[in-house]
Amino acid sequence: MLRALASIIIAILALAAPPASFAEVPAGAGLTDRTLVDQDGKAFRLSELYGKPIVLSFVYTTCIHTCGTHTDSLKGAFKSPGSGFGTEFNALTIGFDTANDTPAALKEYGANFTDDFGPWRFATSDQKTVDALAREAGFAYRKTENGFDHPTLAVVIGPEGRVATRLYGNQVDPGELSRAVRLSTDPAAGPAVPASSGIMAFLKSICYTYDEKTGAYGPDYGFLAKVAMGLVVYTAFLFFALYIFRTARKRSGA
Repeated sequence: MLRALASIIIAILALAAPPASFAEVPAGAGLTDRTLVDQDGKAFRLSELYGKPIVLSFVYTTCIHTCGTHTDSLKGAFKSPGSGFGTEFNALTIGFDTANDTPAALKEYGANFTDDFGPWRFATSDQKTVDALAREAGFAYRKTENGFDHPTLAVVIGPEGRVATRLYGNQVDPGELSRAVRLSTDPAAGPAVPASSGIMAFLKSICYTYDEKTGAYGPDYGFLAKVAMGLVVYTAFLFFALYIFRTARKRSGA
């Protein structure tokens, strides 16, 4: 009974979610090699960055809240003593709003956080390519009236282009990031922090929305209300079907 109820809840969440919001990829999965365009308008292959770990993040340049805060937090972590940024690992920030995240916009955005685009590149591509890369990395987003709803996370990619760890949260802990980068070079070590994938990434991606009053992400009560209503309907249907089934069995045995 509990398994059936759990299956119903997952089904309701999947049906209620916006298209392409469910990003599921296990730790250790490889990224597909794709062509991107950086802040200088230069095309490059993702595989050109392999050989060192990559700290991958996603933003949209017109974001007025968490994108800048998260990117600034990455900057602080990169500049922390002994981080190894630029020597032991590099960074790549992807602009996922391809209509507005042009190379020029990305360069202007990136200049707020770095004066060296060598170890930290800001890039985009066509929407199909960006969407596919985001799905593989475990990053999900959805268009809203005021921009996009999306989680804040950094994805540590190993030297061979495999997803090692996802670090959720607006503030990046330098020690946690350094440990994740270090362990990403050892495939046998597994993820430094359990990578959020499957139903957990799903819930993080679709159950939270940005609250302009508090300046933080909180539960999307409108969406959760829809889920609750669907759960009531599906549960009622389940019990009704069970009642019909048991009644039919009693009659057949009478």
